[in-house]
Amino acid sequence: MNAKLFNQPFDGAFGKIIINKLQEKYNELYIFSAFAKNSGVLRLKNAIDIFHNNNDGKITAFIGVDLDGTSYEALENLYHMCDSLYVIHSENMASTYHSKIYCLNSADSCWCAVGSNNLTGGGLWTNYETAMFTEFDDIPSEIADIINRYTDPSYPCSLKVDSVKDIDRLYANGYIDFETSQIVRVRSKGKITGKVRGNKIFGSDKVSIPKLNISKKDSSTAYLKKAYKGIVESRSNTQIYPSTNERFWFEMRKSTGGSRNILDLSMTGVIQHGSVVGTQYEIPGETNKMLGGIKFFGITPDRTGTRNNITINYLGRDYYPSTILYAPNNGSWRIQLKGDPVPNDGSEKLSAYGSNGDFVDKILIFEKIRKDYYALSTVDSSFLQQIKNSSMIWALNGAGAGSKAYGML
Repeated sequence: MNAKLFNQPFDGAFGKIIINKLQEKYNELYIFSAFAKNSGVLRLKNAIDIFHNNNDGKITAFIGVDLDGTSYEALENLYHMCDSLYVIHSENMASTYHSKIYCLNSADSCWCAVGSNNLTGGGLWTNYETAMFTEFDDIPSEIADIINRYTDPSYPCSLKVDSVKDIDRLYANGYIDFETSQIVRVRSKGKITGKVRGNKIFGSDKVSIPKLNISKKDSSTAYLKKAYKGIVESRSNTQIYPSTNERFWFEMRKSTGGSRNILDLSMTGVIQHGSVVGTQYEIPGETNKMLGGIKFFGITPDRTGTRNNITINYLGRDYYPSTILYAPNNGSWRIQLKGDPVPNDGSEKLSAYGSNGDFVDKILIFEKIRKDYYALSTVDSSFLQQIKNSSMIWALNGAGAGSKAYGML
């Protein structure tokens, strides 16, 4: 048995280790993670697709939904990427599913990483994390036992996701939320709040914790209120930093094109909140203006001959190509939300969602995974003010009354 301690970021990125390991001889991958976000899931997607195709690899994931750490989008993508997906949660408020294990197995060898790395961009790439890498001849019995427990249909704290309807049920009952809503909720008035929980879906395990010996003075209501107030104040004074991935949102309104799938991207904008000084969106000498949405997609506004094709991840599926181009007749940049599903299995094109009304009168949020790969989600335009209030920067794409808003979350 060989063991090695791995410290991120000093020893590199844990996500890169996983990507490299997926290219080896293993044909089973087991993921245990308390949190999952698109920032982590989609960065592994290409490697997992290759693992499926080249090794006939089978993937099983056990994901937690405590503490608002897992998003709807991440579960939706994992459902399409995994052979089996389970959500783990106990209704006992004293228990949190907190495991982080990545286990690759084959007929004659097994590699396991046990540590602090969640299935998020931070956990896999940017946070300070530690994991122990260990090689075995076979999958450890302790891990096999927990796999058997979590996959047992009678175990009340495990839900097998058999369709997107199961993810919808978790959302409807307050166990998960969309990533944009999670960001807005955390940043709203500097407070950390939770969703209201609906019907209980899971059972609970019995756990106990040693009681604290607290003096009567320390256990007084006044003391507890004072202690709690300090916690709340420390949270509310915490500076908000950008999430792992850069996110831009755009007000769509009625859209253009026969399929209602064309989003206009401005060259410049008039800043309404925040500052872009020192960023790629700064316009020298123009403190009240910023470069427009086209810059977010990596295009310099005045290079009107540029034409880029990108992949869009929407509702758990990849679509290619969506085209970014300059329309001389309109004098504006735009992105055409179109493209075939990847792999092309004959299902609807991305443009069909525009025809079905998914984009009209919505706020479109793009999360940059790579310069040629973006995750797309939408929220209703009625949430525009909340989105503005939660944005680090937002601007209008013109000076007229009909100008549309866009910004960075």
